Amino acid sequence: MNDIRHVCTGCGSEIPEGQDFCYVCGAWTKNSLIIDDNDEIRYSEMCLNCGKALPKDSDYCPFCGTKVEERYKEPVVVRRPWTMMDYLSVTLAVIPGFFNVFGLGQIIQRRWSKAFVFICATILLMYITPAFLENNDNYWIIIALQILVFMFSLMDVFTHIGKREE
Repeated sequence: MNDIRHVCTGCGSEIPEGQDFCYVCGAWTKNSLIIDDNDEIRYSEMCLNCGKALPKDSDYCPFCGTKVEERYKEPVVVRRPWTMMDYLSVTLAVIPGFFNVFGLGQIIQRRWSKAFVFICATILLMYITPAFLENNDNYWIIIALQILVFMFSLMDVFTHIGKREE
């Protein structure tokens, strides 16, 4: 028996039969990989190298030149181009982050709980910074704390962009 299942190219979740989109990330089923019982890829409308739609019965991807027969031999890694929302979330994580304002990239990504945590960290840092700057010996502690929160904020934004494939 050859059961066929759809696997989302965005998040790797199995899409239940009859669904039009992935219930985890919202990607369309038409962009999914069709996999059989032996975990072999049977068909995909997308190039697994560049992530763009393939014309029917093509031997090569017209965008990156990957041969259709060879692309299934490698591990499945689908890359998607960044959207304007991705660029905006990174910009709003980096630039205000230099001025110790965190959580704006998470707001653009509509990840409210993470944004709340980083905004609370911003408020806390603004509250405790004057106390540390009064004593000239402890300024490095507040700088290290600010850099740490900045790095965690950037890592969180980039991780979400990497996991959220369409």
